[in-house]
Amino acid sequence: MASGTPLTDEDRWPWLASIRSWLDEQSAAGRKAVVTCSALKRVYREVLEGENDDVTFVHLGGARGLIADRMAHRKGHFMPTSLLDSQFETLEPLGEDEPGFSVDISGTPDQITDGIIDRLELTA
Repeated sequence: MASGTPLTDEDRWPWLASIRSWLDEQSAAGRKAVVTCSALKRVYREVLEGENDDVTFVHLGGARGLIADRMAHRKGHFMPTSLLDSQFETLEPLGEDEPGFSVDISGTPDQITDGIIDRLELTA
């Protein structure tokens, strides 16, 4: 991705399996965990969900222009703005039958985080 080439499904499978394995380890140890990643396709989310009901997906969504602007102003990130279109082309929004919800990212990071914490009924 750093070179401007989108990942393929074949690139993603081992990475997704590794994340699911780590989630299983955390669950077995009685720990809750948060993973951030671009699980753009339903099939990717199915891998992450695994056999357990211990996953809640939070889809951060917003207007392409807003996302492009935020990407252009971040520092030290490996993914170039040039890949944004491929991300939107690949994106399959959460289905109504998937465990999770969507959040509008037009607010500040603190507002977005507070909204997610409230929605998940967690304490900060």
